[in-house]
Amino acid sequence: MSIHYPKIIENLTQQLSKLPGVGRKTAERYVFYLIKQTPAQIRLLAKDLSGLAGSLKFCQKCLAISEKDICDICSDEKRSDKTLCVVANFQDMISIENTKNYNGKYFILDGLINTIENIGPEKLNLKKLVKLTNELIKKNKQIEIILALSPTIEGETTVLYLKRLLNSPKIKISKLAQGLSTGVNLEYVDEVTLSNALKYRNELK
Repeated sequence: MSIHYPKIIENLTQQLSKLPGVGRKTAERYVFYLIKQTPAQIRLLAKDLSGLAGSLKFCQKCLAISEKDICDICSDEKRSDKTLCVVANFQDMISIENTKNYNGKYFILDGLINTIENIGPEKLNLKKLVKLTNELIKKNKQIEIILALSPTIEGETTVLYLKRLLNSPKIKISKLAQGLSTGVNLEYVDEVTLSNALKYRNELK
């Protein structure tokens, strides 16, 4: 007679195995780790997980994950709105913010152009980017857009597309300095290297 896991363990294992990089065996280890925790610890984890569905939203301006309609960075009047840093995702935004070498605003594309995975420009937040760019131009007349995208094939493809899309005499377009290893994702770059890449960024002409 075969022995099966209780249904609640099986269900939780299946849910955890859907996470990126988590297979069934790893998911099982997570479940049995949780079983050994106190009821209070499990309730706290459940509360935080539940909060992901109810408490978080996307900033109406930059599309960052936030607990407010307008995130703290977009609503901070001390930050310059003459510079807009365009990133692929929220993690990259946090990485750049942690360098403490940037005081402008951000915009999140929510991905990169990737023909292999059938991700074209229409799947990125480009309409909102153009709208925000126009708003900043009306306010400042001249702005700089920093394309802070990973030096991968997908990142470079997206840079070329955005350069054409945002081409305007009122916009200075720049990208991170060459110093980042080819193929690396920004969220894995150390703060010093990323800070220097931002500081010594190159204008695209």
